[in-house]
Amino acid sequence: MDIKAFIEEIKNRKDLSRAVHEETIESLGPAYGEPSSPLKPQIKTALEGLGITKLYSHQAKGIDLIRNGKNVVIMTPTASGKSLIYNIPALESILEDPLAHAIYMFPLKGLEQDQLKAFRELSASLPIGRFNAGVQSRQRAFAPQLSEIYDGDTTAYRRKKIRDMPPGVVFTNPDMLHLAVNPFHQKWERFLRNLKFVVIDEVHAYRGVFGSHVAHVLRRFRRIARMYGSDPVFIACSATIANPRELAVMLTGLPFELIESSGAPQGKRFFLFMNPIPEMSPYTVATKIFVSSVRAGFKTIAFTKTRKITELMHRWVKEEAPDISGKISSYRAGFLPEERRQIESMLFNGSLSGVISTSALELGIDIGGLDVCVLVGYPGTVSATWQRSGRVGRGGRDSLIVMVACENALDQYFMRNPGDFFRRSSEAAVLDAENRLILKSHLLCAAAEAHIKPSDAVYDVPRYEPELDELEKEGKIRHWKKGDVWYPRVRYPQKDISIREAGESWTIIKEDGSTLGKSASSRVMRELHPGALYLHRGAQFMVATLDLAERKAFCRPAEDINYYTRPISREDTEIISVSDKKELKKATVNLGMLRVTERIIGYWKKDIRTREIIGEYPLALPPSIFTTMGVWMEVNEDVLDLIQAKKYGRAGSLHAAEHAAIASLPLFALCDRMDLGGVSYPFNPELGSAAIFIYDGHAGGVGLTKRGLECVEEWFFATIRLMEECPCETACPSCTHDPQCGNNNEPLDKRGAIMILNNLLGND
Repeated sequence: MDIKAFIEEIKNRKDLSRAVHEETIESLGPAYGEPSSPLKPQIKTALEGLGITKLYSHQAKGIDLIRNGKNVVIMTPTASGKSLIYNIPALESILEDPLAHAIYMFPLKGLEQDQLKAFRELSASLPIGRFNAGVQSRQRAFAPQLSEIYDGDTTAYRRKKIRDMPPGVVFTNPDMLHLAVNPFHQKWERFLRNLKFVVIDEVHAYRGVFGSHVAHVLRRFRRIARMYGSDPVFIACSATIANPRELAVMLTGLPFELIESSGAPQGKRFFLFMNPIPEMSPYTVATKIFVSSVRAGFKTIAFTKTRKITELMHRWVKEEAPDISGKISSYRAGFLPEERRQIESMLFNGSLSGVISTSALELGIDIGGLDVCVLVGYPGTVSATWQRSGRVGRGGRDSLIVMVACENALDQYFMRNPGDFFRRSSEAAVLDAENRLILKSHLLCAAAEAHIKPSDAVYDVPRYEPELDELEKEGKIRHWKKGDVWYPRVRYPQKDISIREAGESWTIIKEDGSTLGKSASSRVMRELHPGALYLHRGAQFMVATLDLAERKAFCRPAEDINYYTRPISREDTEIISVSDKKELKKATVNLGMLRVTERIIGYWKKDIRTREIIGEYPLALPPSIFTTMGVWMEVNEDVLDLIQAKKYGRAGSLHAAEHAAIASLPLFALCDRMDLGGVSYPFNPELGSAAIFIYDGHAGGVGLTKRGLECVEEWFFATIRLMEECPCETACPSCTHDPQCGNNNEPLDKRGAIMILNNLLGND
């Protein structure tokens, strides 16, 4: 069966759902180019050995810019050959000087392994002296290769040998840069003295809290490289986002040239948007399409939005299609490293025909040729949708992307306006290198790595004196005023700072004592409270207890449970400071620091089919209190009186406006609604009026609501449109329901919410 025939089968099957839109993106032929100076003969021969006889136009342009010492960010589609743009200059540099070095940084270990393999295939035939000449007899236990991985899985023995006899290229991740390279830079002196290139792959992954941390890890690395006399060229690669150059600048503090016109060929891509009827679960529909695709002989990937849905779909496929259960697997964060590597390998070698994944497989790990991508719900951003759809159709093959809509606001918005999706630009990636909590932690690390002086080559020390003074009051650094130098009073502070999360991870343990997985601390109270259901590779577990001191969640197997759990929460805000504001026609939108208190006070059990509440259970858990950035606005009493006169709900209108605004902000910032929080008040005693608060869901803020303030008119107009176009009367999952709502989405009234936002904008 070919893809066109499969599309017709899906559209005509009554047990699936409504196909509301079909779009075909025609194939593109290649555009070739040549660098201004020819490639070295050895590299040209190596490329020909891999079947590469010509370079694409974007590759030739990138190589020229890098040869001229320019920092470059490349934003071209998945599988467009971006890695050659940095591999070729790195290899040219090593051919000219065998002591030259480069460091490649990837956000995931799987990407390190994948790119190392590609690099070694390219470099295998090159005559690079010290790496092919063998080693002295006393060093025979470790023969250095041209490229090596240096990460958490590298043994202590190999780590030492890599530092002592540094390879030409080191493949690593930001965690190792933070924990093992920056703090121990003296051991890396031979490598750092002749560092030519720093590669930052999948740069769009460095946003939010993670991106804010990595921005400082890279600044610390830059100041260390300067100490050893190096000023390397930075090369960044990105998926399609609105601001690749700006993001690269925010991450590194350096200027960049942008390459965004691709010369790589693309096969024909078929898109099918499917909107299940209300009586039909989108997860059931997606599961059936996945099963049909695998049975039709297509290598298939399904992307879900949560770990729980990933595991539920895996379980349903195993139950409903036992004939293919051995050919499919789930894949997500929280799996142990050896499980992930095994699944990636089986996909690549063809042992698996299908995988159900969270965004963990969104990045560019080469998992072989895939044909069909099933998006289980809109991924949350245009950028993520294109990135996930780019996982299929490699090598110029035709491919199919099926988006099965959930009831969420943005899903239904694009089902009603499919043309808007294909016209819409990607969102901006946002981070905040000025987040004071993150900034302070990395200033402490920087002081431990090399004493901070007013003339620091990277950090603007006079600007950051308030943060340095706070660190001194906390007893973490000391200011020697005579020499005007800040130095640490804490040894190895890097080990206490997690760059992935605001807080330490938790370990999930089975009753037999074995480790089931890991969870970010921000998820624990919501997803791993006592009584919560946890799924792992299709198996159900129930959380029995939490060990708050040891950060452990203990689980026991749970069989044949036909419900899921949802936390009940309460949130409160307190204004700490105002940093910016924007005047609308009839309101002021403020941006500033908030103190947020979140309490998980219980949980509901909900029927897995009907989603009706079948039980409510109290919990006594400690509150989560953090400061973050947020926006807030007072709501005019006149419009609330008018809402009441029309017999709409005042509290429900405020609540619906808050939910809808949270749902629509991802149209403008590269984030998920789960990265945001909000509270609406019929009366806020601090302001003396009704008010709506929306805040970054991470301590210190990461720039999401700051981005919202920058485009507040467009943001609110989009929020109004989202509600106006929804056919429901007062509220529904397609416009105003929020999956995080701790009040079970009650009360909600979109009619008054539309009036509130129109009033804020000064519309009649």
